[in-house]
Amino acid sequence: MKRLIFSFLLFVFAAKTNAQVFGGNPTSLKFYQLTTDTVRVIFPKSLEKQAREVAWLQHQLVKNNPAALGTQHRKFNVVLQNQTTASNAYVGPAPWRSEFYMMPDLNNLQSGALPWHRYLALHEFRHVEQFSNFNRTIPKLAGVFFGQEGQAVAMNLAVPEWFWEGDAVWQETMSSEQGRGRLPSFFNSYRSLWLAKKNYSYQKLRNGSYRHFVPNHYDLGYLLVTYGREKFGNDLWTKVNKDALDFKKIVFPFQKAVQKYTGVTYKQFVNDAFSWYKTKMQIESQSFFANMQTVTKADKNNVRNYLYPIEEADGSVLVLKTSYRQVPTWVRIHTNGHEEKLRPKDIAEDQYYSYRNGKIVYTAFATDARWEWKTYSVLKIWNPAVNEIKKITSKTRLFQPDLSPDASKVIAVNATTDLQTNLQMIGVNDSLKYDLPNPEGYVYSYPKFSADGLSVISAVRNQKGEMSLLQTNLEGKEGQLLFPFSNTVLGYVQVSGDTVVFTAPQNGRDALYLYDLKQKKLFRAADLPNGNYQASLNTATGKLLWNTFTADGYMLLKQNITDLRLTEEAQPNALSDLYVSTTKSIERNILQEVKPLEGTIKRYRSGLNLFNIHSWRPYTTDPDYGITFFSNNILNTMVGEYSYNYNRNEASHGLSAALVYGGLYPQLSVGASQTWSRSQVYNADTTLTWNVSNVNAGVTLPFNFTGGLLYSNLTFSSSINAEQMNFTGIAKRLLNDRTINYTNSSISWVTQTQKAYQQIYPKFANVFSVRYRRTVNGQQGSQVLFNAGLYLPGLLRNHSIVLFASAFSRDTLRGGLFSNNLSFARGFNAVNLPRMWRVSANYHFPIVYPEFGIANLIYFLRVRGNLFYDYTHGRSLRTGREFPFESAGGELYFDTRLWNVQPFTFGVRYSRLLTTDVLEPGKNPNQFELILPIELF
Repeated sequence: MKRLIFSFLLFVFAAKTNAQVFGGNPTSLKFYQLTTDTVRVIFPKSLEKQAREVAWLQHQLVKNNPAALGTQHRKFNVVLQNQTTASNAYVGPAPWRSEFYMMPDLNNLQSGALPWHRYLALHEFRHVEQFSNFNRTIPKLAGVFFGQEGQAVAMNLAVPEWFWEGDAVWQETMSSEQGRGRLPSFFNSYRSLWLAKKNYSYQKLRNGSYRHFVPNHYDLGYLLVTYGREKFGNDLWTKVNKDALDFKKIVFPFQKAVQKYTGVTYKQFVNDAFSWYKTKMQIESQSFFANMQTVTKADKNNVRNYLYPIEEADGSVLVLKTSYRQVPTWVRIHTNGHEEKLRPKDIAEDQYYSYRNGKIVYTAFATDARWEWKTYSVLKIWNPAVNEIKKITSKTRLFQPDLSPDASKVIAVNATTDLQTNLQMIGVNDSLKYDLPNPEGYVYSYPKFSADGLSVISAVRNQKGEMSLLQTNLEGKEGQLLFPFSNTVLGYVQVSGDTVVFTAPQNGRDALYLYDLKQKKLFRAADLPNGNYQASLNTATGKLLWNTFTADGYMLLKQNITDLRLTEEAQPNALSDLYVSTTKSIERNILQEVKPLEGTIKRYRSGLNLFNIHSWRPYTTDPDYGITFFSNNILNTMVGEYSYNYNRNEASHGLSAALVYGGLYPQLSVGASQTWSRSQVYNADTTLTWNVSNVNAGVTLPFNFTGGLLYSNLTFSSSINAEQMNFTGIAKRLLNDRTINYTNSSISWVTQTQKAYQQIYPKFANVFSVRYRRTVNGQQGSQVLFNAGLYLPGLLRNHSIVLFASAFSRDTLRGGLFSNNLSFARGFNAVNLPRMWRVSANYHFPIVYPEFGIANLIYFLRVRGNLFYDYTHGRSLRTGREFPFESAGGELYFDTRLWNVQPFTFGVRYSRLLTTDVLEPGKNPNQFELILPIELF
């Protein structure tokens, strides 16, 4: 139980490291390093320029921090990963390292237009500063007992997750001319709630909802961090965190520290911050739709998003719909409002698509079968009229594609692994493929063919992070800016006739712009308070269709072009400070003159840096006491566990080590253990003693075949184990030493569809596994276990039918050699018979969404149930006797979050034994259990 409690407390460690990939890079990828007294950057050779700039920025932030959280700096490693198509980064506390996913985010309105590695450096290095200065008093003490994991747990018990991310967003904003704090879309979440008069409790804002849209901790964190600095000075959070991390108040130390240094209760502080922003945003004077025609409506207890709408010739609307109840699916909204489901969208990094001439082009996710860091974005074309899908590229990194007017060619953004982008032209029905030149080194996004197909209009970023629209002539390959570059962000470009439609910020909101290619004039067309996005213009009907963000999701709007109030402008407005005063904010832009840090570049020999013990966990599970040390190297190609164990009953003690190396195509594992002085009472006068040695080695081949509509994983594994039992003392004269060698092999296959947020399980999934164990040294012993599972939709929405079947067989002579892993009928104690099989049927369904919390300790999000039937049948080969075990019952699960951070599910089970337990004839047929479920997906 104590092991369980500590593992449970490591919620932050799990949350901070969930993006790590074990052994995910191919062996052909070589890494280099730039090492300084502050940071070591590990990178592929093609990213040397970015690595030097990342190191330079870290040095500048250490020397000239705009609002330091302390004076401590802990040297760390940052790995630049260039094989993935995901755009992200993290700082992990155990082991102490950071990884940047170097694929630029092409959604400029969401993350800005700064060079991607610089943007990541500003944000992630704030986390480095946080961890460096938060290692005080209690975290230090936790580090003594548990290592880096202990430090992370203590820090996150003291400081809420919203501060970690809100403070990092604050730094990226105040240290540059962009950052999310200057992007209107970043404020859509809370502005939408306030415009809709939805005033959720603090606990709901921290924990979310299965029914309603709730902003994330980045949004909440930036609002509270910035308000605190504005009202109480830039040193507020330094003082608050010091008190919290020293646990000057044992209960809610962070909240008490806020009260101490602001003079108001924590609840009042949050309410005051919200009121301050509402005033700044002028919420009371704004309305959502301003006489626009709404195409879609809100759905009770659901959040729905209608993305990339396009009006068809008959007036219907083609749109990609997602919701808390539905995976991304193309639907057609008919003129009477009826929504016709067409097809789910393939798994992809984003939901962007383009529609022309009756066909849809979109990107789909693909991965290398073995190397999980190596992912792709391939192009597919779907013809809804005949429901035919054609894959036109493989192993590519192409994004935001657009079809030519005649649907014969596709233009897309090609993002290379050396952090460059260009436009690539691909033929739909032929081998045409070529890259358009990019002499200026622009970052392209949202390329669209002109109406005549002779040019392409794209949103482009320059090296300073400024943006404009670029028209590229496809014949001469030359480009022309439609208006000058400026410090702004542009997105969601569409072209209709001679009009280019796009979105850009204007006075704190994302406005809709029209650019007339003939007149070469720019007009602002719509500036609803919560953004105007993904517009399409139908020149035939004179209608403009787009979406805006609301508290119920992205909703569709429509308006006649003639009814738009057009305002001519020379160019989109530059980004400005939003809701912070220039007198109290810190004005400093360290990106004005970024320099590559000088220093010697050397090869990073991953094979020489395999051992890195970072954490340890003592355990006291009577009668066993011991400690386990954990090791992960920086590139995460080697993991290890090293343990010491003492058994109080036997007075035995032992050492063990287990290592797995994932840097080769097959993952290799080795392990060894030695236990001394094991003992067992033989009779009143004699105790037998012995030592046990075990060595093992194995190989695993994990394959990922995810693609199309399915996540698919196949794993082969095999190991050989050698165990030696050496008797000591008087036992040496009575018994012979024994050697047992055995193999352990398995195959597993898991496939599932995408899962919507409210769904308990995906609508379809299947699992299959086989495990075979056998001795190989003459003493016959074997065991085989088959498992199969099928997940299907239930009778109502979000209901799931789960069917399982298992079969188990072992020899009769060596039955005690291998443990029995057959899942037994619920309510019965498991037995180990030589032949057994089991079938199980489950019906899972949601019951209620309570959405209430208790003292910020636990928050109840959902209560769900499961009705089950189990039947296990066993047979003895010696006697031929049959043993039926049949039960039915129900389970009640509570989906909760602890400390406003960690998802945690627990439940209770009632089992009615439908057959008499032959091994316990007097057993009560009504059985109750507490359950801590481990979900398969």
